[in-house]
Amino acid sequence: MNVINIYSIGKSEKDEFRPIEDHFIKLSSRYAKIAQQEIINREILKRQHRGIVSEIQESYSKVFEKYFKSEEYHIILDPTGKEMTTAKFAKIFLDNPKVNFFIGGAYGFERPFLNRGDLVLSISKFTMGHKIAKVVLLEQIYRALTINHNHPYHK
Repeated sequence: MNVINIYSIGKSEKDEFRPIEDHFIKLSSRYAKIAQQEIINREILKRQHRGIVSEIQESYSKVFEKYFKSEEYHIILDPTGKEMTTAKFAKIFLDNPKVNFFIGGAYGFERPFLNRGDLVLSISKFTMGHKIAKVVLLEQIYRALTINHNHPYHK
């Protein structure tokens, strides 16, 4: 069973996206343990208020630093990243039992942080809010897991 962690910048709140997120996490639970953590701290808020993009991006990198472990596979979502098919995405879960996803805030990630990832992935060339990106990601995770377990959802 895969272990999948999704880390994102933002406040944890019950909104219109939460039921959809919970739906895909529940569907995926027979194939993987999925946990998500939304992170915001004073430093991020302070830097966002100042509005200096490089400082904001650096604060995102610092908060995610502790979640990088050498034995895990790290995927960073970024519009400049690689696009791939769902079938190829599914293979990632076959090859890596523990996968961590990182979704940045409105200012994206700095280049050194992107370079740390095993994969920088674009889910779309469109710019979208992190909550919408997370819903798309969770649906694609479920779809990938069903491919790996020969479930008909993908058809």
